[in-house]
Amino acid sequence: MANGEPVNDPIELAVLRAENAALRKQLEEITKTSSQYLQNVAHQLTAPLNAIKWSIEAIRKPEVPIARKGKLLSSIYSQGTILVHLIKNFALMSNLEADLELGQFRDKPEQLDLIRLAINLANDFEPQAAEKGQHIDVNANSFSQALNGRTVMAVKNLIAQALSNLLENAVKYADLRTVIGVSAVSVPYAGGLTGLGIRVSSKGIPLRAEEIKRVLERGFRGAAARSRVPAGTGIGLYLAKRIMEIHQGTIVAQGHGAESFFDSSVEFMG
Repeated sequence: MANGEPVNDPIELAVLRAENAALRKQLEEITKTSSQYLQNVAHQLTAPLNAIKWSIEAIRKPEVPIARKGKLLSSIYSQGTILVHLIKNFALMSNLEADLELGQFRDKPEQLDLIRLAINLANDFEPQAAEKGQHIDVNANSFSQALNGRTVMAVKNLIAQALSNLLENAVKYADLRTVIGVSAVSVPYAGGLTGLGIRVSSKGIPLRAEEIKRVLERGFRGAAARSRVPAGTGIGLYLAKRIMEIHQGTIVAQGHGAESFFDSSVEFMG
């Protein structure tokens, strides 16, 4: 239609109809994807809430032994950590969906105590790991060696969320009774500069070469991951990568048989 006049040209009319059909199909796909995403969100939030409710109900029973109540309290803490972690991820994802890009810092970057941050986050996820017989080991010496007196400036809450996403994935997909490692490595940058890489390693579901290429994509989940943990949105690693990118860093995924390594790196500042 030109200047409000009806379109009489058959070719132009056919083009408009094709464009309209393509837009309608795109809208249907977006609606379907959004519906599936919301269903996954609801399912993932419901699971820890139900676990917390069940544990509280068990604790209230006088016949439950004190030792058992202690384990139930640990489970409540673990599920609460999962719940807070999920809500933070969904909040960040909502910001991206609303085009409130993470490309600009909302909080002021600060000098980070990365060893303390890694230890605190490991302690948060340790109860969840312990339920599977796993242990999270933070190699403090590796941080001291990699930092070598230098500092990292970053937005603490965002870096904490990125590292939490890596830890949560490791606990979720690592084998029972295995050790999840958190260590620091030096990462080469252009111009002879170096940065700090935080490595989260685990032993569990093997990452195939084609999956390594896509594992950081939004919404991607490997076949083995879907088999072991059916519910999931595939946004955790994607958000972690975005967070590192706005710190002029990145995340590199590696797989060697059953062992997986995720290195999140940032440049040294100051």
